[in-house]
Amino acid sequence: MPDNEQSNQERNYAPNTVGREEFVDSVARMAGEVWDFHNRFEVGSGQFEGQSATEIVANRTSILDEEFNELAQAVSENEGDDAVADETADIIFVALGHAEAMGTPGIEGMDRVTDKAAAKTNETHAIRPDTGKVLPRKGKPHKWQ
Repeated sequence: MPDNEQSNQERNYAPNTVGREEFVDSVARMAGEVWDFHNRFEVGSGQFEGQSATEIVANRTSILDEEFNELAQAVSENEGDDAVADETADIIFVALGHAEAMGTPGIEGMDRVTDKAAAKTNETHAIRPDTGKVLPRKGKPHKWQ
């Protein structure tokens, strides 16, 4: 497992090119539109009363699959940066829709994942150079192979 300094050098680290406020505002705007979209088309969390989060997502998985396929097509057919950016944003929109559709379990899941990511440090995690994935330094040796 490489240390972060070596890993960062191999990756030629550069700081973010988009400001934090611009990024966070854009994601928040999208999340608000997901909520509005679900409300407008009556496809949000209110329609799933009595269903588990797993049942809800199982019924929506084909939507996300379609978006991943469209992204793969945009990349493989060199449709350009705008197409790739749009398809990536479609995935995020649908994934946020999954979270909203689940209701409280979806929100709690987002909070858990956010907290988990915020707790990662350079002491506890390192970047796998060949994939760029941040992995724990201890406990999951199979992920480093």
